[in-house]
Amino acid sequence: MGSAVGFRRLVVGLVASLAGLALLVWLALWWLSPAAVTGQLVEYHGDVPVAGATITVRRQGWGRSEHDGQLIWDKGYVVTSTTDAEGRFRVPMPGPVWLVGSGGGRLTAEAEGFHSLAVGHVPPGADLRLQTVADHAERLPGGTAYLGWDEAGEPFGWSFLDHAPARDPARVDLYPLALSREPLEAILAVPEGGGLHFVPAAAQGIATPSWDHLLRYLDASPEPPAASRLVLDDTPGTLFLRTPQGRHAKLAWEPGAVTAMSGTVPGLDTSSERLLSLRFVYRPGPGDELPYQPPLRPVEPARAALLAALPEEGTSAMGPRTYRLVVSDAQGGELERQRVELTPGVPVDLASCAEDAPLAWRIESLRLEYGEDTLPRLQLTLDGERFVHHSAPRLVSMRHATVFEVQAFDTDYRRHDLRFRIRELPGDTGPAGCVAPP
Repeated sequence: MGSAVGFRRLVVGLVASLAGLALLVWLALWWLSPAAVTGQLVEYHGDVPVAGATITVRRQGWGRSEHDGQLIWDKGYVVTSTTDAEGRFRVPMPGPVWLVGSGGGRLTAEAEGFHSLAVGHVPPGADLRLQTVADHAERLPGGTAYLGWDEAGEPFGWSFLDHAPARDPARVDLYPLALSREPLEAILAVPEGGGLHFVPAAAQGIATPSWDHLLRYLDASPEPPAASRLVLDDTPGTLFLRTPQGRHAKLAWEPGAVTAMSGTVPGLDTSSERLLSLRFVYRPGPGDELPYQPPLRPVEPARAALLAALPEEGTSAMGPRTYRLVVSDAQGGELERQRVELTPGVPVDLASCAEDAPLAWRIESLRLEYGEDTLPRLQLTLDGERFVHHSAPRLVSMRHATVFEVQAFDTDYRRHDLRFRIRELPGDTGPAGCVAPP
């Protein structure tokens, strides 16, 4: 009997000890667990709370793979929360502390009809004020502008119309005058007729920076961009630009992300010795409003050039236009050159004047039409000895040649690759017809 009582006391004591140990472990984990992230999501312009948004925090650490159950070091842990009527939220840090640690996580905010925010790393216990803006129906083009100096020390600037770097001063809209890294200082300039204005991030009232925050909030410059050059340092902000053609752009000046001392340059045939890269939004047509709606995509250069030539009313004169047509072979040798004036909706047939070409063709139904956007488009049919080519309508501008690639066949069914390059000419350019190569 005594032994049974003693055994029961031993069991009770053991259970109590385990319970106490479990409580201590729980208290230790609670003590070590990182504090939750809290905050409020509001609309930037009206400071109105955004309810029903999804706030997500992600962390990575040790854990078992969902695929094969193996222990991995980069398992993802996710916790989400929803903002209340006042736009407020509370999100615990996801994942067991003994596997993930007590550090912070990456936070995103998503709400229907509003911009998604990627805040990046947030520490435990952060209390955030997040600002979003409503989605824009209009999606302006944009991307990353590159300017600097190449390996030979020659400067290059950025052309918004070409969506590419350029060395020709007559084609660039923004170019560098000087750049030093420590301390950071860059001198940027615009051609005559253009202008610049810089708005520091602190003046924009951005409470919590997010990805592309310097493009997101201001849609227009608070002052007319008028400076011909600006000196920029390690102060983040938004750079507003007016081109000599009166078109507008805004660029993000993020000191930690804009500089690279060397590297390849997209659109340039050489590497850079010093380089600046600035994300931008650009309005090729009239107006100075520059809403940012991700993701950014470039505008077709021919479209950008045509929009840049529009008057302030925003519509083109939909009358006759004059074009130059140049045909070359696969090796780049010029076969013929013609000048033609087109009236909207009136097809024109052109006999070829190529004397040394290895095959014969005729241009039929070359037609000028204006779309709903009032921009001109050309469509052509090419009739050859053993082939017919019908093109889709294509935009053609004065700044860029539009290229029609044609696979042609002679009487022996041998293939010849032809390139028809068409560019708009100023109105008073001489008579139509065949033109001798320059």
